Amino acid sequence: MREKFWDPKLKGVDWKGAVARAAQDISGARTLAERDAVYDTLLARLEDSHTFRVPAGRLPPHDWATAGLRIGSDGDGYTVKGVIPDSPADRAGLRLADRVLAVDGKTYGRKPVSFRDLFLVFEGTIGSTVRVTWARGPDFEERTALLTRTPEEPGDALVWKSARIIRREGKAYGYARVWGLSSQTALALVDLLLDREESAHAKSELTGWEEIEGLLLDVRANSGGYDPNILATFLRGRWSSGDYWVVRRGERRLKPPEYRPLPVVLLINSGTASAGESLALKFRRHRIGPIVGERSAGMASGGASAETLADGSTLWLSRSAIEDAEGRSYEGQGIPPDVAVADHPAAAASEEDAVIEAGIKVLAGNRETSNVKR
Repeated sequence: MREKFWDPKLKGVDWKGAVARAAQDISGARTLAERDAVYDTLLARLEDSHTFRVPAGRLPPHDWATAGLRIGSDGDGYTVKGVIPDSPADRAGLRLADRVLAVDGKTYGRKPVSFRDLFLVFEGTIGSTVRVTWARGPDFEERTALLTRTPEEPGDALVWKSARIIRREGKAYGYARVWGLSSQTALALVDLLLDREESAHAKSELTGWEEIEGLLLDVRANSGGYDPNILATFLRGRWSSGDYWVVRRGERRLKPPEYRPLPVVLLINSGTASAGESLALKFRRHRIGPIVGERSAGMASGGASAETLADGSTLWLSRSAIEDAEGRSYEGQGIPPDVAVADHPAAAASEEDAVIEAGIKVLAGNRETSNVKR
């Protein structure tokens, strides 16, 4: 930590003294759980969301599986902020706004959690399990499910699966949800928007895609994982202008077509973390479009690198921090939206959930996203 943490002063923490006290506590620990708790207490002193320890055997070196559940802070606790379609969490019936009470016996309440307990707790080896207790509805009915982690669909496939058209008052708006920010995921969105006429033939839900007048880009519960520069550059319109012609029977088309920028709104919530928050900062900096939803997770550090320790556990630590163009840090604070809307399920069968509905209204009322007030 003294050699690699992003702040050489370790945020003013008396690290030598803190380590000495932790060593004493570890010597008196009677169980592995007590020992792990000492490490957590030590690292929590740095107040860095991406600095934490993962016990030995908890995560495989590669080929992670997932429960498909994404959560975020909500008032005095944590609620479901996203469920990956066809995932174990989806099949167990977890839904947006369900109150998460405990994960593997650990209570989720007022106390803030690290990136590990927000996201990595639901990842693991294929076939491993995670027990989730949650509650729903006015009666606060408590439910518990043992979720068996399965391989997650590739991010690009999830983008295409999510893509659809939402029609309101004679206008068509495109919608796509981005669960991660890998390069493949980013390029899937590029493919979807670059040649909209071609995308319209990809699946029935996209019939008429070439007619969309705006885009709802949903990064709610997005945990990041990749530098989102490619999306910010593309959505600003600096991409392609046509390099050659493709000739077919009765058709001559420029390839790649010139990208025609669309009005875009970015949907975020308290589960939007890490590189998902970096994308929100890019939207604001370059005035790509308004941000709609909830304040983000406040885990906007420079990401983490992993170091294997002598006992087989893994230390994740931030080697860099992130500040916006004005020098502001959002670590522990979150990025505020331009239009604040609590993340709630649809009020009626004919409607989308609350954040999507708000995003549609913004697109309908703000045709020129460059004029959005900050």
